[in-house]
Amino acid sequence: MGDDYPIKSDADAGYLHELARFVEEKIIGVSSKNKLPPRLKREILAALLIADDFFTEKRKNAELEKRQAALTAKINEAIEKEILLEQ
Repeated sequence: MGDDYPIKSDADAGYLHELARFVEEKIIGVSSKNKLPPRLKREILAALLIADDFFTEKRKNAELEKRQAALTAKINEAIEKEILLEQ
């Protein structure tokens, strides 16, 4: 958004630029839909959208982990049955 923010981090500079571009895109998206509200309001709305993205992905990941655990349990059960049949 035209401002520079000095950041001290061990993260790769390219990664930090990618994060900054992502945030900037969210702010621009909010701005285009809300007729350029005051800067702080834009940034808060963008932060809420980013938080929503994060929590949505977190829920999806938790669901995938549950499905993976269920599938792993089924596979283990099938393997145990096969082992018992071979004995």
